[in-house]
Amino acid sequence: MRFQAITRGRVVGVLTMVASLAPVSAVAQPSSPAGTPAARTADGQPDLQGVWDFGSVTPLQRPAALGDKVFLTEEEVSALETQAAAGRVDRPPRAGDPGSYNQFWFAGGTTVAGTRRTSLISDPPDGQLPAYTAVGEARMAARADARGRNAGPEDRDVDERCILGFNSGPPMLPGAYNNLVQLFQAPGYVVILNEMVNDVRVIPLDGHPALPSHIRQWKGDSRGRWEGETLVIETRNF
Repeated sequence: MRFQAITRGRVVGVLTMVASLAPVSAVAQPSSPAGTPAARTADGQPDLQGVWDFGSVTPLQRPAALGDKVFLTEEEVSALETQAAAGRVDRPPRAGDPGSYNQFWFAGGTTVAGTRRTSLISDPPDGQLPAYTAVGEARMAARADARGRNAGPEDRDVDERCILGFNSGPPMLPGAYNNLVQLFQAPGYVVILNEMVNDVRVIPLDGHPALPSHIRQWKGDSRGRWEGETLVIETRNF
């Protein structure tokens, strides 16, 4: 299984197994006028450094009601964003409920992806996750079974124990909060630092060989390369 992350010009996107996610927005950074050439690093690569927000109201999978519709109209985008903003209000807890986090703590995004796609998934064309293989089904069943056996903290998910962030990736998918990512570049490397649990990936771009297949890591093993103006990152060995 491999994941790809693609970064184009000054815009960042993340791919799931077969899906491209929305371009994300820069946070608290000056923007350049349209048509301005992308800034360059000292070694001549597009400068992607900065803090980016990948929060979005665009769903991962295309809603069934949209059928084969690939792009939203401007009117539909406006309606969705208005609905998302209206939903970010605190409501009184139900009787007997002591309450929990309020909207101050949530930042799941209130805008549609700049591409106006109806889903973050772009391939397959139907905008849906492919069906699990038999091996995948068996793994999902084993995970579901393990959730009922909590003999100790080690039986809980790593994101629940704040060992890995639930949206740190790969793939990086929008979550309810902590959707910021900071990119650093150095000759031969790119660094991805996620806000969630401060997870970091240092990714070689110099053709460094991947780890042997028997060495598995929670965040996998990422290797990157430039294809023209596009930064492609492939991750395997999960």
